[in-house]
Formats: sequence, C-alpha cells, structure tokens
Amino acid sequence: MRTIINQKDKKALFEHLEKMHPYDIVEAIKELTEEEQDLFYSLLPEEEIGRIIAYMEPEEAADVIDDFEFEIQKNIMNALDLDDAADIIVHLDNEEELIDALENEESISQVLTYDEDEVGAHMSDGYIDLVLGMNIKTATKKVIKEAGQVDILNLIFIVDDKNKFQGTVELRDLIKTKAPAFIDDITELSPYVLDTDDIEEAVHKMKNYGLYDMAVVNDKLELIGILTIDDAIEIYHEESVDDFEKLSALPDTSTKGLLISAAKRLPWLLLLLVLSMPIALATSRFEEVITSVAVLALFQPLILDAGGDVASQTLAVTLRLLTTDSKKALRNGGKEILAGLINGITLGIVAGLVSYLISKVMGIHEPFDISLVVFLSLSLTVATGPIFGLFIPILLDKMNVDPAVASSPFITTLIDITSVIIYFGFATLLLGVI
Repeated sequence: MRTIINQKDKKALFEHLEKMHPYDIVEAIKELTEEEQDLFYSLLPEEEIGRIIAYMEPEEAADVIDDFEFEIQKNIMNALDLDDAADIIVHLDNEEELIDALENEESISQVLTYDEDEVGAHMSDGYIDLVLGMNIKTATKKVIKEAGQVDILNLIFIVDDKNKFQGTVELRDLIKTKAPAFIDDITELSPYVLDTDDIEEAVHKMKNYGLYDMAVVNDKLELIGILTIDDAIEIYHEESVDDFEKLSALPDTSTKGLLISAAKRLPWLLLLLVLSMPIALATSRFEEVITSVAVLALFQPLILDAGGDVASQTLAVTLRLLTTDSKKALRNGGKEILAGLINGITLGIVAGLVSYLISKVMGIHEPFDISLVVFLSLSLTVATGPIFGLFIPILLDKMNVDPAVASSPFITTLIDITSVIIYFGFATLLLGVI
C-alpha cells in the first residue's frame, strides 16, 4: 500500500482498499509515516474516509478529520452512521458549527442528549422501516431503493402510520412472499428497548433473545433507531474492561502519560492505605498475645489471605449476576454463604491439623489449643468472606451506585480487619493470655 500511495495512483489505491476490511486498513495506516498518512487521505473520496475512520477510536478519528477543511469534514461526517458520527463529533473543536451543517443534524443532536450508559447514546439509524398496510410489491421497491444507504438489510423494522414500532420482517420472508399479500401478513412481534434503558441491560436482552439487531423506541413507543450487534459487542468489551479496572481499584490510565497515570492511581492507593491502618491498630491491641505465643504470627497471613480470596470469588459471582438479574444475585446469596461455611470448615480442619503438627515440632506448649484457634479462626473468616462479597455490592446496587466500585482490594481490606479481630480474639479467649 505504501508504494501505491507514494505513486499517487488513486485508482490503484481504491482498488486495493476495496479488497481490504476497514479494520485491516486502519492497522495498515498505523505503519505509515505522518506524511504518508496525509497523502493517503488526500487520495481518497470523503465517503471512503468515513468508512475507514468508523473503525478507529473516536479520538483518533477526530484527529484525522481535524486536518481537513470544513466542507470535507461535513461530507465525511455525513458518510458516517449516526452512532459513529455522534461518538466522533464531540472530540472536534468545531463541534457545534459542524452539527448545524450536517444532513442528520436533528438526529445527532438527539443522540448527544443521552448519557453514555443509556441506549440512545449508542443507537444507529442505518436501517429500513416499512409501514403497516404496504403491499409486498411497494415494500420490496422501497427496500431495493434504500438498500445502498443502510448497513442492516437482513431485518426490516415495521411501524404504523404514527411511527409506533409494530415488529420486524426478515428480508428472506419479504422476498419469498408474493403479491397481493401485505406487509402485515409477514410481520412478527419483536422485543425492543427504550432509548433511556441501561445499555448493559439492553445488551443482555439482545443476548437472551438471540438478536443481532433490536429496535430502540422512545416513551411513546415510536421507532427512533436500532441497536446493532457490533455496537453491543463493543459496549460489552468496554464495560468488561471498566468493571475489571474498578475491581482492581485501577482507574483508566492505559492511554495516559506517566505522571497522569500515577496521579490517577494515587487516591485509591491512599484510601486503601488509610483502610489498612486499622489492621495495624488491631494487631497492636493483641501485642501481648503475639509476644506470649509467637507461633500465632506464623499463621496470621494464612487467615487473612483465605478470607480475602473467598470474598473476591463471591464478589465476582455477585457482580456477574447483578449485570443480568439483580434478584437472582440475592437468591444466589444463600448458596454462596453455605459454600463459604463448608469451605471454611474444610480449610479450618486442614489448617488446624497442620498448625498442630508445626506446634508439636516447634515444641510449643498446648499445641491443641493453638490448632483450635487456627481452626475456629479460619472457619469463621472463610464463612464471613462471602457475606462481604455478597451484600456490599448488592447494597451499592440498591443505592444506584456501580457495584463494581466494591473493588477486590477494598473488600479484601475489610476482610483483613475482620480476620485480625477474629483470630486474635479467639487466641485471647482460648489461650487466656490477656
């Protein structure tokens, strides 16, 4: 491709790009120098540029558009799907001026009014709609006429004379149906989502119904767009990355500079540091126990780590269920707590036996009491872990706070504090040091 670009052969370049997927073109562009990229875009028509930048990150696409004159910018934006245009235009300096000049000004302005987590912010207008009462011949002509202007052809969306969504028709059914039938005869009921619905719930709804495209309606049930499978996959990926970062108490810093990355992570680290201080305070409260029975310090990491691990497992399960069915997450709680209790007793027995043997080898006085402390502490800590991992995210969800903020480090810190109190509490009670 570099050779063709340097030869400034527009025809050869266009023929070459026709054989490539836009994603592969974007990857190939990254290998070009800045001068070669400028020459590359200058050889292409606006529509082809729009086809390519739709597969870039919005910020990267905006950087490309910024280099063109206003008229070319307008033509490129007009060539984009509604959702892609809305994502890119907010990163342009002349956003308002450009919106006013676009063919679909009203639609883009509407999309930009939605929050990022609402379906409306991600809907597309690349579909064909037909009106109930149309005969098959008229409907087929309309589909043929508009086919080159849309991305979604396999599914046709049906509305009434007031634009209220009525269902869908598969293209193959339309082709197979012969006149004098009407579009009403082959219309099937189809699920839809509201423009203000949560985007994650909408994506799960598409998955549950096995749909590649789903109608988006407003509060009057008027068809205003569709949600497509490619957008759903992209959203699902973004949400998964976002949840992973929150679980790790890690803000989005992958594309930031060194100092910005450090500055964004510092508040969370400081918070976790502050939360860890009670662990030190609790441990110091049992200083006499540790001094009198030094072997207890040997098993402290075991107790703390086990509780945190179990809590993190329950947290992961709970977050997954909350994204699909919040009621199911609560119903699943009993199973998680019972599993924690069973695992706690099992691990407690094993750890108790190991601690007994170690105490005997080390010549510790009353090894049975030491093993009993380890058994009870580990059993109770592991049984307590699922309670934290279950109820904290559910409580946050009820408060309309993203449950992913109940990050694994945050819950692990709370479990550590609880574990220290349980462990040395049992030691004080059973060994009678204090």
